[in-house]
Amino acid sequence: MNPDELLSRYNAGERDFFLIDVNGVNLMGATLRAVDLTYANLSQTKLVQANLSRATLHNANLQGVDLQGANLRGADLSGADLMGANLVAANLSFATLTGVDLSGANLSFVHLMGADLNGANLCQVNLLGADLRGSLLIGANLSRSNLSRCYLFEADLSEANLEQVNWQSSLYNRQTCFPEAFDPEQIGAYLIAPNVSLAGLDLSGVNLTRENLQGANLSQINLNQANLCWADLRDANLQGANLSEANLSGANLQGANLSQTNLEGANLSGTTMPNGELHQCALIQKPAGR
Repeated sequence: MNPDELLSRYNAGERDFFLIDVNGVNLMGATLRAVDLTYANLSQTKLVQANLSRATLHNANLQGVDLQGANLRGADLSGADLMGANLVAANLSFATLTGVDLSGANLSFVHLMGADLNGANLCQVNLLGADLRGSLLIGANLSRSNLSRCYLFEADLSEANLEQVNWQSSLYNRQTCFPEAFDPEQIGAYLIAPNVSLAGLDLSGVNLTRENLQGANLSQINLNQANLCWADLRDANLQGANLSEANLSGANLQGANLSQTNLEGANLSGTTMPNGELHQCALIQKPAGR
């Protein structure tokens, strides 16, 4: 079936495309919400920026497919073959990916919040900057994968294969589940929790929305352009920290040490300041002449 026929039948209301073969075609930007592509052959297909939210891709052949920036929120990809797929910045939040083969795929900056990846093969996968908050990775194979700068808050990695994983600057909290006797701090991951010390680290651009860092030592930390919206920073030590262009709207800085803190261009709309008062202006302006 050619792509024009597929889209014409979809737009006419058809949703069942069981066993369809459209490998290698261009479906860039296509809207195929809630479509049933069970056992379909979509290998090497271009689906950049396509909308496949709530689609069924159970046991589909998606080898080498280009899904960069695609919307697969809530989709069922259980048992699918995604070897070598391009999923950069795709939205797979709350998707079902149990038992999928993602070996060698590029999932950098992918959204996998709440996704079910139990038993998935993620060997040698690039997950740089991926959002894995609340995801299930029980028994998954993550060996030799790149998880640097990814978000692991509330993720469950119990019984996962974590051999030779790159954890550099990945973030987790006390609700993150790791295999027994595994110590993430020893391999470069950072705990985000009250009273921790993150002094001097470069966490520019991170998303710490609503995270609790009460009483944390954040002196000299680089949080340039970080998202700290509604974060709990009460009594935190932010002396000499770089918060330029950070989003601190709704954050609580009561009792925090802001001595020599760089707040140029920061969004302080509704921020509770160290003295307990709400900040009245949205942005801290840069000094004239800069």
